[in-house]
Amino acid sequence: MKLDADRNKVILALKRAIVSTFDDGKWRELGYLTDSIDIISNHPRLLRSLYWGDDDYEGCVITVIPLILGANFEKIEIVENFVGLQNWLRRNDTTLHAELYGTGDIAVPLEDVEEVANRLDIEELSRHAARIRRSIREDPEQALGSAKELLESVLKSVLNIEGERAGDDIPSLLRQAQRELDLDPRAVGEDVPGKDTIRRTLSNLGQIVIGVAEVRNLYGTGHGRHRSRELEVVHSRLVVNAAVTIATFLAELAHERDI
Repeated sequence: MKLDADRNKVILALKRAIVSTFDDGKWRELGYLTDSIDIISNHPRLLRSLYWGDDDYEGCVITVIPLILGANFEKIEIVENFVGLQNWLRRNDTTLHAELYGTGDIAVPLEDVEEVANRLDIEELSRHAARIRRSIREDPEQALGSAKELLESVLKSVLNIEGERAGDDIPSLLRQAQRELDLDPRAVGEDVPGKDTIRRTLSNLGQIVIGVAEVRNLYGTGHGRHRSRELEVVHSRLVVNAAVTIATFLAELAHERDI
């Protein structure tokens, strides 16, 4: 979502998506995710009007949403991800979608990696995708940092690693994941047709992953670095697109192999 999005339109969009998709359970889950369960469960009409299909339900929804988001919209990322706002708007309200998300910010659909994240139940991937979407134009350095974290999360999910471990940098994780997914160029046998092309392609895939991490170290956020060097949006988009494409590929391959 654009950083300068009209807050009234954000509330309107969330109201339309929630009215269309929420039941009692979804409301309560959102409440626990955003520490606003008391606001939801203690509202005199919200859940009751939902249950009975009363005419005042939409009014209750639009009243509760700002309370959940917070005075400074500090819970917007949690709510946006949980509601699946961008996907819903793309399918159901193209005008609001264009106003809130714009078009052409990123060529690779982030929805692909988000859909894989849902199948693999990797919540971190959706969070990284949301951060990339928010920052690709206004803050390309942040988008680079999130792209690197996206790749790292996918590699760790392939290897079933949680948290930080000594030596778990991108090159090390990549080597382990390549072996796990049979993507190690050194493992391509001499009798395989087109072995040189396959080895070169797999090697280039690995170089792109490492390249994303290196560009992030030069230009992105992380380790106390904030806008240390300026990077053009078009260059940031190129690197982010590559990261998203490879992250999606690795996650889908792991899912197909039931890793």
